[in-house]
Amino acid sequence: MINPKLSTREIKNNLYFYNFQTIIGDIYYIWINFNNDLKNIKLNKKNNKEELNNSLISETNKNDFVSFIGVGENAFYNFLDKLALNYYSFEPIIIRKKNINIENEILNYLNKKSKTINLAPYFLFGTYFEIQVWYELMKIPFGKTACYKDIAVLINKPKAYRAVGTAIGKNPLLLLVPCHRIIKSNGQIGNFSSGIKLKEFLLRLESN
Repeated sequence: MINPKLSTREIKNNLYFYNFQTIIGDIYYIWINFNNDLKNIKLNKKNNKEELNNSLISETNKNDFVSFIGVGENAFYNFLDKLALNYYSFEPIIIRKKNINIENEILNYLNKKSKTINLAPYFLFGTYFEIQVWYELMKIPFGKTACYKDIAVLINKPKAYRAVGTAIGKNPLLLLVPCHRIIKSNGQIGNFSSGIKLKEFLLRLESN
């Protein structure tokens, strides 16, 4: 479960975005196409962060990986600002291109046709700690919840629950990395970077 470290040029040349309307608003997504040449890049076994980052890339037969899912134009442009800091010296130029598989997976979940979103993530940025947290969130089953302390224990940092909360707030993949399933230890719904109303909606969606 070790992943290739892509160069800035390889990221730029294979990055796409699109947006579409759903019952929760206008969803924007950014995705990467790993053609067979990129999937065969020599693996870097020394970088723990790269080992964590999208372990599926070396195992799946898919070529398309999603790096951002968010609701609304503001969330999209905020992500582009972060993208620019990491890969570009100016505003990033990415190609507008629809990915029907990504859209169908999201729509099937929102329309209660599926309890899973079968997409592979590729985190374009994030610390080793943050990516650890995001991976643990992906293990929370549909209809279940956990608290910040639960995640801290799972990553062997039981006292770092506040840092876990900060990492969850930076989650770039709404729905796929189900941060809406994190609540406070006292049972209260807790915060949500995409808005409490959306969090309440998603929890209701999964409880019925």
